[in-house]
Amino acid sequence: MVKRHLDLIVLWLLKAKPRWGYEINIEIKDVFKVYLSAGTLYPLLHTLEEKGYVEGVWESDRGKDRRIYRITQEGDLFLAAGERASQELLRRLSSNSEESSPNV
Repeated sequence: MVKRHLDLIVLWLLKAKPRWGYEINIEIKDVFKVYLSAGTLYPLLHTLEEKGYVEGVWESDRGKDRRIYRITQEGDLFLAAGERASQELLRRLSSNSEESSPNV
């Protein structure tokens, strides 16, 4: 479930604050109990950047260069649409399960 919605999860994390790739990965591991390989996370970040949903800027911290990712306005709109679609899906699943439940 997490990997299927990874784009929305990354945007959700970036909405809270800008982050670098390793920090995104640790947060996903802590919150969702899923570890992403660099071969999964960084191509996704690159794709999100190509679509205009995030922007990455190189910053130097104590001699270490890191690419810090920030959500863009376009990314915020995409995240909001994804949240609405997810809520609608959950609403429909909930109403379907209530309709198919036997009366007790």
